[in-house]
Amino acid sequence: MSSKTAISLKNISKCYHMFDRPKDRLLQGIFRGRKQYYREFWALRDVSFEVPKGQTIGIIGRNGSGKSTVLQIIAGTLTPTHGSVESTGRISALLELGSGFNPEFTGRENALMSGAIMGLSSKEIQDRMPLIESFAEIGEFIDQPVKLYSSGMYVRLAFACAINVDPDILVVDEALAVGDMQFQLKCIDKLKSFKKEGKTILFVSHDIYTVRNFCDEAVWMMDGQIHLKGDVNTVTEHYQDFMKFGLENKDAPQLPSEVRKNVVNIDKVSFLGADKKPKKDFDFAEPITVVVDYTLHGDMQGIVGGVALFDKQNTYVCGLNTKLDKLALPAKPGKYQLVLQYTDVKLLAGTYFVDVGFFEDSAVVILDFKTKANSFRVKSSGYFAEGLVEIKHEWGCKG
Repeated sequence: MSSKTAISLKNISKCYHMFDRPKDRLLQGIFRGRKQYYREFWALRDVSFEVPKGQTIGIIGRNGSGKSTVLQIIAGTLTPTHGSVESTGRISALLELGSGFNPEFTGRENALMSGAIMGLSSKEIQDRMPLIESFAEIGEFIDQPVKLYSSGMYVRLAFACAINVDPDILVVDEALAVGDMQFQLKCIDKLKSFKKEGKTILFVSHDIYTVRNFCDEAVWMMDGQIHLKGDVNTVTEHYQDFMKFGLENKDAPQLPSEVRKNVVNIDKVSFLGADKKPKKDFDFAEPITVVVDYTLHGDMQGIVGGVALFDKQNTYVCGLNTKLDKLALPAKPGKYQLVLQYTDVKLLAGTYFVDVGFFEDSAVVILDFKTKANSFRVKSSGYFAEGLVEIKHEWGCKG
């Protein structure tokens, strides 16, 4: 596994044995492998992906798609039937409500036990208890058995324990949906600070808005397999279309994975100023040119190139592609430059990122895609507006 990789899953499959009657389970134990009294249910089939260090990955999909099973295998609470998992660094997992705590123990005892399981020494755990108590905000209930807790108190303590063991990898499975709004905001702020510290986060949620605005990439699970993986905006848009209309990619042409990898490669993304020289810092209203160096390895008609612009809060500013603007790209092998010039740029001061992608002619199947491929900065000497852009305007006043 590469030193830049936090988690690597290779051909992970998970099979459960389903018994129709209780006595079939007993008979299976008696006959062992000589006769089969169960049906096989494959929760996962040949799931493979890697998570780079410092990335935040959102995992989405309908109930029963395999999301939680993947996280449990990564966290080590579930063993795969086939395949291998590798990870680097300490993993802290906040899985479904009810897992991990002994209901007969007090909150404090469960917190101490949780820290010990994570490999902390007694002194380290004691030193962190004030932080856990402060974050959980459950008062004197910290010394009461957790079986007396409400679901909100339970998840408060569970989250406080998970984040205060200084993990390198944090795994969160839909746990934030239980707490109240104030606590959810508190948790998101903590997760944001983890991102800034370069920690790796895996985040399962049905809240697509949160996934889109918090995660760098997304994995869409369907029927125990990865249906789509890549840029968070692209994946979540396809998922929402599927959930609303049942459409997604079933009616669109699908390319074999080896074709997707070999047809196009994005080599470099850079910016030019008004003088056509490389530049990263631009003045307000200065034209900005995005240059995408790419290699086309084989003949392919109708390739679509796209550039999407985001601010540092991951707000989608503008997305453009050559299909919308009716620009035909070369179809023969070679090295090319795709050039996009923003001519009337009224972006306000700040840092902006570009996502760059190439697609087949329907602009659905990804040939190559780079999230946050590069960034530029807009600077301004004056304070004249707030937000993302300055809109042409006129003031008036009537008495």
